[in-house]
Amino acid sequence: MFVNEKGAKYPIVAASAGDLGGYGIKFYPSVYVIDAEGNVYSVPDDRMPSESAIEELLKSVTFGPKLPEGSQYNALRSMWEKKDYDKIRDYLEKMLGAPNLDAELKQVFETQQQELDKLVQRQVQKVEELAKGPDYYASAEKLEKIAKTWKGFEVSDKAEAQLAAFKDDAEIKKEMAAGEALAKLFKKYDASKLSQAKKLHEALGKFAETKKYEGTYAAEQARKRFSGS
Repeated sequence: MFVNEKGAKYPIVAASAGDLGGYGIKFYPSVYVIDAEGNVYSVPDDRMPSESAIEELLKSVTFGPKLPEGSQYNALRSMWEKKDYDKIRDYLEKMLGAPNLDAELKQVFETQQQELDKLVQRQVQKVEELAKGPDYYASAEKLEKIAKTWKGFEVSDKAEAQLAAFKDDAEIKKEMAAGEALAKLFKKYDASKLSQAKKLHEALGKFAETKKYEGTYAAEQARKRFSGS
């Protein structure tokens, strides 16, 4: 089998042709790239993302640091899996503050604390990057997720403050409205079907020329998709 020959380590699903009908798969193999927020970044009809684009997407992926084997780490392991970052912080503070803590446990917990601090700093940097746009609609969605996921951390406050700043800026509000309208346009049509793809193409052309969205990032993206660049 192909899987055995290649030694694939990732999950493999066996499916019938009927099961795949709703996914619009035209090629084998087909590659879908999905970002950390669950958005479809590219589909088989697109060009394969470059290595640099994939590296950029991977910056948004967070994995819990590896823990040694042993039931004494099960509670912490579960928190990492659930991304309960506030619980991880409180748990580590409690354990590291315990008197007569075993040296091995102390080293593990200190390493975990360092990893958590690195993750927080990466989120702070992400907030700063999202604040620059140009896709403020997507930025707002990501900032909302950061604010929720990291509730109780300073980075959550920074994300909330940036969202408030977006709402106070007339130009950014225009960009966000245009971005939302473009996102709804893409959801309206099933581009895997030829008739729907043609309608989407026509709609993108009209969107790009709409005075309401003139000069926005969303209008420029619609224009690029319409022209095929």
